[in-house]
Amino acid sequence: MNDKQEVFNYTRYRQALEASLRGVSAKNKVVTVSQLQLETAIPRDLITEILDRGTIEFPERVDKIINEKEGKTWKK
Repeated sequence: MNDKQEVFNYTRYRQALEASLRGVSAKNKVVTVSQLQLETAIPRDLITEILDRGTIEFPERVDKIINEKEGKTWKK
C-alpha cells in the first residue's frame, strides 16, 4: 500500500446526482433515493453518504429527497 493516504473524490458523484435531480421526475417536489440510484447507477450507500454531507444543490422543482427504505429525508 502507498504511504500517501488516498482521499475519495465525491465531486463527480455529487455532480452526477445534481444532474439527475434536474431530470428525474419529482412527485409533489419529492424524489426518492431509488429514483436517483436507477438514474445514476450510484450505489445507495454512496448516495446517502453524499446527501449526508449536505453539498447537494437542489433544483427549484425538488424540495426533498427521501430514502424510502431507511425512512431518512434530506430537505432543500
